Amino acid sequence: MTIDHLPWWEIQMPASEINRLRVDRSHPYDFFWGKDVSGHCLLLLRFDAALLDDIKIRKIILTGITTDIRAVPDAADGVFLITLQNTENADIFFTLCEALVKKTRDASNVHAAIAVIYSQLERWRTLLSSARHNRLSAQEVQGLFGELQFLEECIDGQHVSIQAAIEGWQGPKGAPHDFIFGQSAVEIKSISGSYTDSVKISTESQLTTHLETLHLRIVFLAVDTDCKTGLSLNDFIIRLKGKIADSDLVSTFEEKLVEVGYIDIPEYDFPCFSVVRTRTYEVGDGFPRITPESLARGISDVSYCIAFSSISEYICDSFIPGSQK
Repeated sequence: MTIDHLPWWEIQMPASEINRLRVDRSHPYDFFWGKDVSGHCLLLLRFDAALLDDIKIRKIILTGITTDIRAVPDAADGVFLITLQNTENADIFFTLCEALVKKTRDASNVHAAIAVIYSQLERWRTLLSSARHNRLSAQEVQGLFGELQFLEECIDGQHVSIQAAIEGWQGPKGAPHDFIFGQSAVEIKSISGSYTDSVKISTESQLTTHLETLHLRIVFLAVDTDCKTGLSLNDFIIRLKGKIADSDLVSTFEEKLVEVGYIDIPEYDFPCFSVVRTRTYEVGDGFPRITPESLARGISDVSYCIAFSSISEYICDSFIPGSQK
């Protein structure tokens, strides 16, 4: 759904209280899109007012979002409300609401559904309070596309299970390397444009590991701003979810996407990327790199570039977990 067709735009401004629209009649709980007299976008969960005394509101601080529980005047209903204070972020709020509705579908009762909602709001706290206004930069989008390309290669190659491939994607968890499989680590770098004679390494720790092997995978991408060729980040993620299929694994995958800063918004419908080629290097003895041990005392946070011409002897066949180089 695009920002021009969000459900709140179909709801008229109420003269009093709240106007609402049912989210999904097949859902076991009564969720509604809502709009109040101030024009705020709302998600409501309706429940029996007899449960009000048993449901306790928890204070969760999210940028531009508030929660409340109240009785509905002249009705035997209670409602759990999530309110967006600024419609500028309605597209992000819609993605959050969709996640809440989806995650509560299997809840055993209203209490469990509200517990799930609070749990999900906690997960979104960091993302929604991000100083970068919840948008990945162009470089971050490209980098994420490259990591997902390797994840897809792991899934398609069937050298590991889909679960192992997803669990091996450790970058979103803040691990030292993008992918870790047992005693093997893989660092992914995405490059586009005409300046492809070197690769930038972000820190002095990026090409060092305590594991048995470390590989550097370069993904060369062609970028199409008009999306006449290639796949957008949004479309690529949809394709990957189709390959993952299992609902629990899809949820794990989605959680990692949120942790890396991705949510499904129209801004990621462009540009589109095509993989031109990939190249894999085995990082070991003699590989030109900066490590923490090689730095003079007091120096840290070093970034540098490695010319491809200087590491051609370290090229290896495509590395996939479970296979040999």
